[in-house]
Amino acid sequence: MADTLKLQDEQLRARLAPVHTGHYFTGHTYKSPPEKINPKNVRLSKPYVVCITGAGRGLGAATAVAYAQAGASGIVISSRTSSELDEVKKQILNEAPNCQVTAQTCDVVSDASVMELVNAVEKEHGRLDVLVNNAGYLDRTGFVPLTEGEPEEFRRTMDVNVFGAYLVTRAFLPLLLNTESGAKVVIGLSSMSSHVARYSIAMGLSKLALNRFIEFLAVEYKNQGLMAYALHPGSVPTKMSSHAPVNWGKFIADSPDLCGAMVVWLTKEKRPWLSGRYVAALWDTDELEAQKDEIVEQDKLKFRMVV
Repeated sequence: MADTLKLQDEQLRARLAPVHTGHYFTGHTYKSPPEKINPKNVRLSKPYVVCITGAGRGLGAATAVAYAQAGASGIVISSRTSSELDEVKKQILNEAPNCQVTAQTCDVVSDASVMELVNAVEKEHGRLDVLVNNAGYLDRTGFVPLTEGEPEEFRRTMDVNVFGAYLVTRAFLPLLLNTESGAKVVIGLSSMSSHVARYSIAMGLSKLALNRFIEFLAVEYKNQGLMAYALHPGSVPTKMSSHAPVNWGKFIADSPDLCGAMVVWLTKEKRPWLSGRYVAALWDTDELEAQKDEIVEQDKLKFRMVV
């Protein structure tokens, strides 16, 4: 019986993370941050201001706390729910009492709401080093056959995950690019679902589009020093992932802190060899850096049609 269950787990794991997804691109992978990327060991240059959308809980909140631990001088957190932001702000200040925290409600698919966020950042901080597009939505009816899903859920997923990232990035780019001695980084929270033609159709399509959006940014603004990365945060239990099939539970067990630590690692220095590419938070950073030349020469970690 135990052997049968083990085989079933292995088969499900292979279905969830087939080889072409790059899940095991590095020999070692992690479910929580290894000490070598612990943000508490990082000291970011000052001033250093980051803005994180969808920061009221889960991955966004963990990323905000990671930046506080790394010494960011300013952290801007946004979500649609102010009460969630109040709690995250407390967590940030608990880690870094002198950090200047801006908590602003924002609907990423609203032009007016996004511009209010931009204006708040300009007024209170006057600069922006890193933009983390974390706000996301998962189709609540996505794990069913196409004809059984709800069109409005599909539309909402595409709106938030694609149009929202576009709208926020478009609005913040002038400030990001004009910040003196700024890091000039845009990160889009991606997903392994962008690699496979199963599971939630809307999620897979939206994250595939996000990956390409990041690649476009890296190419279009390369000469202005912009770094752009599509980051798979790992398989993290969040409010969104609660819509996944029940038997996936044991595999959706990565810590949100892993994503936060990896975001800090990606942005603490310029990594042009990774710009425009897909990166997974679970990868071993030493092994990833050891493949630097191969990644560039063979143009790996990008989406291409096999012909």
